[in-house]
Amino acid sequence: MKSLCLKVGLKTDPIDYRYSFEWLFRLLGEEGIGDIQLGSFVEIYHLPDDFFHWLRQKAADYDISITSVFTSHRELGGFFRDEPGWMDATQKNYRRLIDIGALLGTSSVGSNVGAALRDRMETKDKGIRLYMEQMKGLMGYARERGITTLCLEPMSSLAEPPTLPEEIDYMLRELNEHHRKHPDTTARFGLCFDIAHGYADRNGVVRFNGLQLLEASLPYLHEIHLKNTDSLFRETFGFSREERRYGTIRVEEFRDLLIRRNDEIPVDEIVGYLEFDGLKRGRDYSDHLLGDALRESLRYLEDVFTADAAETAESGDLAVGSVIAARTDSRAVKISPSIMCADLCHLEDEVRELERLEVDFLHFDLMDAHFAPNMPLGLELIRRLRGLTDLAFDVHLMVENNELFIEWLADIGVQQVSVHAESARHLDRTLEVIRRGGMAAGVALNPATPLSVLDYVTEGMDFLMLMSVNPGFAGQKLVPSAMGKIRDSRVWLENRGIDLPIEVDGNVSFSNIPRMVAAGADVLVAGTSSLFHPGRSREENMRDLRSAISTGVAGAPWDR
Repeated sequence: MKSLCLKVGLKTDPIDYRYSFEWLFRLLGEEGIGDIQLGSFVEIYHLPDDFFHWLRQKAADYDISITSVFTSHRELGGFFRDEPGWMDATQKNYRRLIDIGALLGTSSVGSNVGAALRDRMETKDKGIRLYMEQMKGLMGYARERGITTLCLEPMSSLAEPPTLPEEIDYMLRELNEHHRKHPDTTARFGLCFDIAHGYADRNGVVRFNGLQLLEASLPYLHEIHLKNTDSLFRETFGFSREERRYGTIRVEEFRDLLIRRNDEIPVDEIVGYLEFDGLKRGRDYSDHLLGDALRESLRYLEDVFTADAAETAESGDLAVGSVIAARTDSRAVKISPSIMCADLCHLEDEVRELERLEVDFLHFDLMDAHFAPNMPLGLELIRRLRGLTDLAFDVHLMVENNELFIEWLADIGVQQVSVHAESARHLDRTLEVIRRGGMAAGVALNPATPLSVLDYVTEGMDFLMLMSVNPGFAGQKLVPSAMGKIRDSRVWLENRGIDLPIEVDGNVSFSNIPRMVAAGADVLVAGTSSLFHPGRSREENMRDLRSAISTGVAGAPWDR
């Protein structure tokens, strides 16, 4: 197995129109970052050669190399347009971008391919062919100017090819075949892969996650964009501690895939360029924070993207599932099976099976037929089961008289209790009563209850319980706002510097679990749509449940 060197660099987009290049070079020098990818901006195609000579020298003064030039927008997408003048303008500007790369001494120049207009999707195939024809000519021009590689970037929309694995292979295979036939007169063609890109269809179902698209890209890979995103690739951001909690990208999984399969990669060194727009532009309350934001993300990437490469390479037979499982262990998403969904006629057998499956809690829903219109379980059942198992008991009170039940639960030996903010007349006092009984205290919120009710009780909380259905019955459909509320709760807690686990109860199904976990869920109440799904063994259901958790931790929700 050949060795692969992974390095961290930075794309220059964050400083556009608010900090100087010298400011950026100084910061990167202090952080030990030696590689920059120059992003495009409005003036770049019109500046004189002298500017780029100056920029190259200024970077060298801080021991920094400008190793790549790559568009920051979609301004070179005119090969997909048939209005007058677009193709000529794109050809001219692409040549100038290659000239700029040559002036800076970079090894690669790249851009987004372009896009079919959404109201004219029938032009996509023609646009791809025209792009390919034009790029073959530009590969020759790049070679003349001393550029070794031209790059494109796979995107996240079918209108912006390549997106799907077959599109990546089709376009890159043909362009590289052209180089193979003309090795002395053309530049190579490669991919600048973005780890925050994937493909979610128009229904919001993720069909290909980033790891799968990276696998398809390995034979053509040249450089990487490192940025974070949410579970549906809607927005991108960096890797601060807060952003990592909100985001779904696990950089170490991409790193491990690169090292494990580096024999398929055509280069020996890959620079991962941190790419994000940074904080809100043009605001006195945000611009001054950019330096710290860059440092925090770069330090994290230096620790994770370039770490343990040798160890990973030595274990080259490590399976993808093992990588994901390792991340799941570190995230420690816990499973709390809902006893009301078990076979109530054979509860001891159910408990023994759940012990064997190594669940984390047993979840009990206690209702009084007033606060919630049901009464499936009673205190005596919990008392009897307490003597049968050492598993932790997780009790969810859906009652009007919380204190009465809390006293009994403390006597039984329950580990944690959640009470509804909607039913607790004196919520702070109720949480204190739970803790005095030696139990962890949680606040449960119905789907329509805002997070603001927690403003003055977080110091008395040990966890947060979010209902993703209205309380009372198993088998309900997910409330549409549930996923957003999980994500908002995680951000709400993080913004206040509060580290509490989020438990989610209601339609925790195989299809919903990945999105719940990606949004920030730490404990899952598993019921009839997952662990107790009818017609299958508990072991089969647990295997799929853990797989769904792993998918969510990897930042790739799948509709099963």
